[in-house]
Amino acid sequence: MVAKKITHPTSKKKAVEPNTMMNRLSQKFNLLAVLVVALFVFQGYTFYRVKNIKTTGGAGAGKPAGESALSEKNLIAYADELGLNKKVFKQCLTDGSKTDAVAAESAEAASLGVQGTPGFFINGKFLGGAFPFENFKEIIDKELDGTSSTLCTDYSKTLQTYCADPATASFKPKPVNIDLGSAPSAGPANAKVTIVEYSDFECPFCARAFSTVKKIQETYPNDVRLVYKQLPLTQLHPDAQRAAEASLCAKDQGKFWELHDKMFQSQGA
Repeated sequence: MVAKKITHPTSKKKAVEPNTMMNRLSQKFNLLAVLVVALFVFQGYTFYRVKNIKTTGGAGAGKPAGESALSEKNLIAYADELGLNKKVFKQCLTDGSKTDAVAAESAEAASLGVQGTPGFFINGKFLGGAFPFENFKEIIDKELDGTSSTLCTDYSKTLQTYCADPATASFKPKPVNIDLGSAPSAGPANAKVTIVEYSDFECPFCARAFSTVKKIQETYPNDVRLVYKQLPLTQLHPDAQRAAEASLCAKDQGKFWELHDKMFQSQGA
């Protein structure tokens, strides 16, 4: 018998042709070029956006670059637009005569446990934050139809999530008494529901709640009374104190709500 010669296949590396290698390098170079171009386009767009913001103004439309919508100059301009006595308003704004009134309401808010703005008390029930209209509506409707409760579990699951832990609750159904004093109010004095709002004219969340409050007033014109109290968070908002005092100066001339709306609207509320 003749033994068959067994041969084992051997693997041979296929040589890379020079043209193939050049093609690959060319593709990588093209991809890198595209990325570099895209980066320059993005940088150019970003520069344009930043320049545009600086040109048009950030906080208030039509205001010079870097100038706050709640600067003393602009507040006086708003007062003039609203028909207030400009000289009297300016004197009130600059003489510090409203400082103590603002401080008193801020201290009152602290004593009630309000730690941020906006803070609302709906017939004494605390709701802290820029909540959607539907959450206000649920609480208001219960006040109106007699199903109001001091128990967290008697409210929707949504509100229950905000009152489950008393230590961190932003909804507290157990009412507290608040002295309304001479704070500005809108709506019938005998309304079944009184909402006390502690707010800050420079607070972005308060600006967001502004439209919600307007919707509440439109929905319940005969059943809801709104009372506004001052809580400027001066450590965060440098113009909030001046704006709070300005609103009280406008109140002296019967134009609190007009300036209230103007200040929030000036910030895109």
